Amino acid sequence: MPHTHLRPINRILIAVAALMLGGLLTVPIWRIDLMAPQYPEGLFLQIYHDRFDGDVQKINGLNHYIGMATIENDMFPEFAIMKYAFYLLVGWGLVAAANGRRGALFTWLMALFAFVIWAMWDMFAWGYKYGHDLDPHAAIQVEGMAYQPPLFGHKKLLNFDAWSLPDTGGWILFGVITLACIIWFVEWRWPGKLPTPTKADVSGATPLAMAAVVILVAGFSSACNTPEQPAIDYGKAECAYCRMNVMDHQFAAAIVTLQGRTYAFDSPECMVQQVADGRIAEEQVRGWWVSDHAHPGTLIDATTAFYLAATSLKSPMNGNVAAFVKEADRTAADAVHHGEELDWTGARTRLTTE
Repeated sequence: MPHTHLRPINRILIAVAALMLGGLLTVPIWRIDLMAPQYPEGLFLQIYHDRFDGDVQKINGLNHYIGMATIENDMFPEFAIMKYAFYLLVGWGLVAAANGRRGALFTWLMALFAFVIWAMWDMFAWGYKYGHDLDPHAAIQVEGMAYQPPLFGHKKLLNFDAWSLPDTGGWILFGVITLACIIWFVEWRWPGKLPTPTKADVSGATPLAMAAVVILVAGFSSACNTPEQPAIDYGKAECAYCRMNVMDHQFAAAIVTLQGRTYAFDSPECMVQQVADGRIAEEQVRGWWVSDHAHPGTLIDATTAFYLAATSLKSPMNGNVAAFVKEADRTAADAVHHGEELDWTGARTRLTTE
């Protein structure tokens, strides 16, 4: 009789993979980006299991002129049932792990494939209707033009470049399916006897499955981490606000956007004014960075830094606010400059109004 039991380590991996599917209830699953000359930072739409997020209103405003329908959460009944689909897939995976048979794993794998096929078809059908059913009275009409967004990858829509790709949740889902496929293939191709339990026994481990779960966990962790510290090319980089070269290692600052673009500034006052003036939308900022005044050239998270305002600090654009990663460093500087201690909110307010 052919052996149908899964190795213990693979049952554990299946359970871990099933639980990771629960993350799709909290993170965005898919993302559509629109880039055009009039939107240098681009517009983006994120799809969660129960809603849209991102530049929804801006996209709706543009779509109004070409006759496309307004994007609203209520127009998608799928949002009301999606969470139950994920509950089912998580539970199914845990049952397969507890059952420990190859057949149970196969049924879960087929359920995952069925869900992906349905989701992609549903997204294609929505995109087709959304891009083809246009208001005949729209202000802008291009004969024979359709505006269906790409299902996966890139597509040119008038002067917009549209990209449709998985977001964090999508990569988790594809990673889980990849792991389940590898485990099922290994168990089918090289079935093994149930190992006798021993202390620290890992004889049932499959190298491919272990490698897959490491990649899956690493990918999930990197997707959820804060953005890496940006780099500023001092002496060559141009301040995005005042257009002066970024020279001062004690006051340089930077913004990293959701699209991954870095804007360098010669001082914090230029950075906060760039957003205050609307040149970069607040919701597009992924990370704010400022130089640690006590350690020139080292960029730190602006939102958690300690600030000191004093006229004797002499920043490039006369905002005269310095940032410190440690409160003790700010205290030491305050003993010299005799200034005003601020947090991030206070520093932004002071630098925006001056």
